[in-house]
Amino acid sequence: AGLIGKIILAKFLKLSPAGFEKFIDEAEGDLLFNALSEKGAIVIKQLAGAEKTASCDGMSHDAVGIIGHAPYFTIRYRHPGFGKEYLFNGDSRLLEKESGEALMRKLRLITARNRITHEILNAVFMRQRDYFHSGSPLDLKPLSRAELALTIRAGNGADPVIDASRISRLIDGKTVVVPSGGEKPLKFFFPTGRDIHRRAISALMDEERQELASGKTERPLNDGEIRDRLKERHGLAITRRQAGFCRQELGIPNLYRRKGGGGYSSERRRFSAACRLDTDSAKKNAPSAPGVYELSLVDARIEYPNGADSVFYIGSAGNIRKRLKEHLKSYNKNGGIREYLEKYDCFFRYIVLETGWRKEEKMLYDLFAANFGAPPRCNRASPRGGGKEHS
Repeated sequence: AGLIGKIILAKFLKLSPAGFEKFIDEAEGDLLFNALSEKGAIVIKQLAGAEKTASCDGMSHDAVGIIGHAPYFTIRYRHPGFGKEYLFNGDSRLLEKESGEALMRKLRLITARNRITHEILNAVFMRQRDYFHSGSPLDLKPLSRAELALTIRAGNGADPVIDASRISRLIDGKTVVVPSGGEKPLKFFFPTGRDIHRRAISALMDEERQELASGKTERPLNDGEIRDRLKERHGLAITRRQAGFCRQELGIPNLYRRKGGGGYSSERRRFSAACRLDTDSAKKNAPSAPGVYELSLVDARIEYPNGADSVFYIGSAGNIRKRLKEHLKSYNKNGGIREYLEKYDCFFRYIVLETGWRKEEKMLYDLFAANFGAPPRCNRASPRGGGKEHS
């Protein structure tokens, strides 16, 4: 029974906010719930620091609520039931009927998920409070699920038990509205050390681009100088080689190509971090959202008329994850992509765009061709860049 209960809770944690709202409304709409509440057999308590938001306007269906930080941590949940816990107190005979036992199981599931969610959000806030006050991603600290679980257990013993697996299930696909505005996926608050390095390098490269354009500096930074700046500004200790690898993952060329500036080399900073192009990685890292994407080689470069680069394809799709999985099929019609996937380790990167992704693909394609003297090797025709887009 205990194992079955754990499995049920594990699945319940993955339930979307909209699905969770419906579950709570059905439980609280039960006539037996009202009767037991009136008799005091069910006691409803508010979790400390949990409030109900005045409006859900502007929130996506994935949002759990709004995080606040003044003067203390608060979370204004999108639904009043997200901040409650249900305790059973009174005549146990009121719960002896089968319908009563079923209601108790539902309320215990709701209470467990609410406690787990609230503990996780509270612990995330304490770990990432510098970010919540500044709004700058550069103020995020590395954080793993296992580390957060240990922190929670050390603080209050965590009832119910909160481990890395439950944290992963709970945060998957869910977002919060942050004080600086906009929504952030809960996964955003669990960056790796490499994520921190990439963000800092990306910001440094944006600054470099502005200084080169204004004439404030005459040449780009080499990887050793990037390493030194990260240490000086952010206290990040990485090697020159690590700095170079992170730069390459971001699609940022070496100093010689950056000296020219502009074109595709400048635009590619907008892409996500590079992820391995295989089925598991595409399923885990690619969004089911519209946008443009870039395919490249991990440890090899392709010779183009105006220089070498690792990119071999630029595309767009109404569902990036679905399209990448199609590229990975053995029956992929693009023989060039199929050949590269068979011979080399490959990366993918993407830019999510709600509209205009075909036009964006055309723009990036043209910039690449202008920079390197030819289009990406596996693009068999120039994108049209127009027409009606469907997701």
